[in-house]
Amino acid sequence: MGKPQGLDWESWIDQQIREAHERGEFDNLPGKGRPLDLTPNPYAKDRELAYKILKDAGFAPEWIELDKAIRGRLDRARSTLARRWMWRSERLSNMALQSGRWAEAERERVHTSWAQAVTEFKEEIASLNREIAELNLKVPSTQFQRSSLNASAEIERLTGEPA
Repeated sequence: MGKPQGLDWESWIDQQIREAHERGEFDNLPGKGRPLDLTPNPYAKDRELAYKILKDAGFAPEWIELDKAIRGRLDRARSTLARRWMWRSERLSNMALQSGRWAEAERERVHTSWAQAVTEFKEEIASLNREIAELNLKVPSTQFQRSSLNASAEIERLTGEPA
């Protein structure tokens, strides 16, 4: 719908707003009845309006979403490795006094399973480090950059043993 002939832009815009109001298009807007949040974002600089529009719509800048995704993946990788470490510890503890071919085969299976868990964790950390490098290129300031992850240090922190 374009501006009709004979109306100036201001009159036409006023008409559009009045008609939308009459149709009830402003009745259930998010934040209705609450004061506007006009707190300035000290990090936004010349992008403040764009960031505010994104925030009000429930979105965040790409680099913030990427950082959230990285943190989520890291949390999942850590918890998966912790569960597998607990499984390994419990299995070996339960078999501590057992001997024979079956016990040796089971211990070998547990150690192999743990080695596989460590390999998968290290692969996930390598993938996360690639995403961290991408994130560090997108952040608006170096203060938002993340350090690379050290898989061996992560494993040692969990197990108390060198990886």
